[in-house]
Amino acid sequence: MRIRRRGQSTLEYVIILAAVVGAIIAVAAAFKPKLTGTYDTLGNKMQNKVNEVDF
Repeated sequence: MRIRRRGQSTLEYVIILAAVVGAIIAVAAAFKPKLTGTYDTLGNKMQNKVNEVDF
């Protein structure tokens, strides 16, 4: 008699996918404050340069 392992392998893929998604969320949460500050600084610098241009 053959034992089907399809359910087990599907569960393994779901667990791996959940771990990868969890890791991505954790990394994004860890870097969010630094990225927000960097984007704000960059945006302010760009706005200052635009304001310096006379038309």
